[in-house]
Amino acid sequence: MINIETHLKRSRALIDKALDRYLPPAEVEPKRIHGAMRYGVFSGGKRIRPIIALEACRASCHATLPAGDIRLKNALAAGCAVEIVHAYSLMHDDLPSMDNDDFRRGKPTAHKVFGEAGAILAGDALLTLAFNILASRLEAEKAAIAVKELSEASGTYGMAGGQALDIFFKGKVIGVTARKKINRMKTARLFRASAKLGAMMAGAPDGRIRAMAEFGETLGIAFQSIDDIMDGEGASSAIAERATLKAVNSLRTFGKKADMLKAIAYHMLKRRN
Repeated sequence: MINIETHLKRSRALIDKALDRYLPPAEVEPKRIHGAMRYGVFSGGKRIRPIIALEACRASCHATLPAGDIRLKNALAAGCAVEIVHAYSLMHDDLPSMDNDDFRRGKPTAHKVFGEAGAILAGDALLTLAFNILASRLEAEKAAIAVKELSEASGTYGMAGGQALDIFFKGKVIGVTARKKINRMKTARLFRASAKLGAMMAGAPDGRIRAMAEFGETLGIAFQSIDDIMDGEGASSAIAERATLKAVNSLRTFGKKADMLKAIAYHMLKRRN
């Protein structure tokens, strides 16, 4: 049985190679914006969202998919689009008008390297690129459903809305219900999109797509809770455990085909320590 760390490392390499193809070359004008886009995307992310898309696609197919299968290629494109949206959101989230962070993952944030205007424009370009990938890499019907899913996940009813609420409540006492809503919108919604898009690219029936969407959303809640634990909010430990178990339980219909997704969920839970 393959080691989970080895599998994740190989998946990240595959995803990084695809992202490198999708992003404009840094030496092509406007060089500063293209450089900022690459800086934001290649800043040490775990690539968990596109990994989920790939594994959701594999789990949703009855037969084992060969490396070059079109369904996996489509899932890779969709997962990379989600990852690029995530990267754009971090670049804008770090801006002085929002979280005002100087460092991310041990490196200066994009606006510290490329200036505020550079970071804003690079984020705008990344968001646009994500939908260009879906439109140009997928056949028309799949592109349409993927664009709808990702736009809903990244808009005011998803990530952007969650960020807006997070800013509104900054410095204020926030209740459990409000925090859950923020985490569900800001973090879990893109996880849901990743898993759902993977199942969609596999051509899964509606029931399996719904089950995979539930897995992605609850895994996203666990992911955010684990981040809260690592930031010193120990009370989130029980939430992370419950959400992880719920996520794994939602994969019952996939049987052993979902073993890798389950392993990823438990692997994420372990990093809380």
